[in-house]
Formats: sequence, structure tokens, C-alpha cells
Amino acid sequence: MNPVLVPTNDVNSEHGILVMWFAEDGAEVEKDELLAEVETSKAVLEVLAPVAGVLLHAAAKGTEVPLSQPIAQLFPDSAARDAFVAAQVAAPVISGPRATVKAQQRAAELGVDLGMLGLDRLITVKDVEAAVAPVATPADLPAPLPGAPGRQRILIIGAALGATQVLDILAGSTTQQAVAIVDDDATRWGAFVHGVPVVGGSGLLSDLFGAGAFDAAVIAIGRSPAVRARFRALCDAAGVPLANAIDPTAKIATDVTIGRGNIVCAFCHIATGVQVGDNNFFSAYNSFDHHSVIGSDNASGPSVVTSGKVTIGSRIRFGTGIYIEPDVVIGDDAAIASGAVIVSSVPAEHAVKTKIVTTTVVPLRR
Repeated sequence: MNPVLVPTNDVNSEHGILVMWFAEDGAEVEKDELLAEVETSKAVLEVLAPVAGVLLHAAAKGTEVPLSQPIAQLFPDSAARDAFVAAQVAAPVISGPRATVKAQQRAAELGVDLGMLGLDRLITVKDVEAAVAPVATPADLPAPLPGAPGRQRILIIGAALGATQVLDILAGSTTQQAVAIVDDDATRWGAFVHGVPVVGGSGLLSDLFGAGAFDAAVIAIGRSPAVRARFRALCDAAGVPLANAIDPTAKIATDVTIGRGNIVCAFCHIATGVQVGDNNFFSAYNSFDHHSVIGSDNASGPSVVTSGKVTIGSRIRFGTGIYIEPDVVIGDDAAIASGAVIVSSVPAEHAVKTKIVTTTVVPLRR
């Protein structure tokens, strides 16, 4: 039995969201095959198979996982996997909160009742210390910028690299201006990204909007459809409208219909008759040809190109350099690997993989 761990050097993140399984439970996988994608507060991490074997999921899609614990196990064959599963079913169920030994020791030192934390996952030292740590208040943090008269004031959700892309788009706008950023990573609070303050976490959305600090929000998270969808639902619940951020170099036909909250980066092309939903992130050089239909909460890398009359569902992750033939349908919650050429439809919740090619770097001969 070989554990499958999430590869990360991020010492500040102890948990992540398992946003996608690329290999089904019980599948036979090869060494270095892409198995899953995990989103932390700082990055989207691809999880590869450490060895070949038969896969057993240890966590479900959409759940929070401790980065120190395996998200799956690999067995030499199906019989070994089935025997392990049978043993787990027969094992007694341990009641009460689950916590690391160090977390239990720290809870005893601080007088924290682990059962009161209400966490349906493995509790860590960080969780225990967070329960007694002082919480920064809006008064401790910078205020949103006032904004120029006559411009739509934009609050950006997410302070990582996606925020810099959105800020670059808005820098050339005469009708919109970024006035604040929120991010749930408290280590970013109080910082400035291209002159725009990070004023706190997403829990401030409702209060800031109610106080008239901004007019609309843009979700600047470019790699995870699941996270984009979650924040769109949060904005809807708070009554916060989403705004489009469209680079001035993008070419959008006059009869295109486009929803709210879309990010359209440099040199994108959206052709005649195309219908676009809400909250999509289109990286540079995407091209969607005539009369295609695109859903919501999708995220793409650069150079995703479709032919005409392609139907793209919702919450789909596209890599880089993808070509899609006419009349193809991509189902909801699919994942398309970089370099794919799609000539037939992809069912919902399926992944399109491309063969990993090993390249060799050698010195130039002069």
C-alpha cells in the first residue's frame, strides 16, 4: 500500500479543497498519472501517482483535506484494495472529534474543548490556536479606496496572481476602478496589490457592500472552477452584484450575449452569436467561434480555441493550448488537460487526459 500525498512546500497552509478527481475510485493508474487537483489558499496543486497501482479514494471531491494526510492509497492489485476496504468496514468506529496528537496536547495547554470547534475533519494545532487567537477587525486594516467619481467601484475577491491580472485589465478602464481586495488568507491582510488594499476576508463582503464601499465584485481566482462557483454563491447570498472585467484588446462581436462576473483577458476573441454565462475566467488568447454556448464558473488557461457551435457546460477546468472541433459538447464539471484536441463530446464529470511526454534538455553544440 502506497499513500498518495499532496505535494506542497507551503508551510502556511495545512488544509486544501479537493476540487477534482481525474481518476475514478478503483481505477488502475500508472506512475506519474494525474490523479487529483487540490486548491489551497495560495495555489492549485496537481497530485500525481507516486507508483502504479489500483486507486482507493480517501476523500471526496469538494471536501477539505489535511495536506499532511494521504488523499488516497495505491494497492498492487484489486484484491489487496478490496481486502483493505473490508478491514476498514469491520474496524470499530471511534467517536468524538479527530485531532492530531500535537493538537490534543496544545488544546490541553490552552484549555480548548475540541468538541466545541465544530470541525468535521482532522483538527490541527493551527485550528486550536485559531480558536483563542485575537481576530483582526476592520478597524485594524486599511479602508477601501474612495474611487473616482463616475466610475464603477470594484472589489476584487482573491489577492493572489489572478488579482494582478484583473488589476491590469482595470488599469486601462475609464469606467471601472478597483478600490479594495478581500482574501481569506489572513497573512495577506493589510498588504497592497498594485496600490489596492487587502481589507480583510470574504466575510466582510456584505458589510462593505451595505456601507457603500464598492459597487460590484470580480472573483479573481483563475484556476479553480469549484472555488469560483463557491464565491459566486457567496456573493449572491450577500446581495453583491458581479461585474465583468474585459481587456480592451479583446474582440467581442456585437451580438454576443454575456453574463456577469466574467474575466476576459488580453487578445481573446468571442465571435458572432456566442452566448456566455456568468463568472468565467478566460485567460489570454482564448477564442470561441461563432454560435458557441458557454456556461458559468469555468476557468481556462491561455490559448483555448473552439470551432463553431461548441457547447461548454459549467465548472470546467481547461488547461493551456486546447483545440475543440465543431459541435462538440463538454459536460459540466469536466477537466481538459493541456494540449488536448477534442474531436468528440466529453460527458459531465469526466477528464480528458493527454499523454505525458518526457523531454530531455542538452547543451547546445557550438
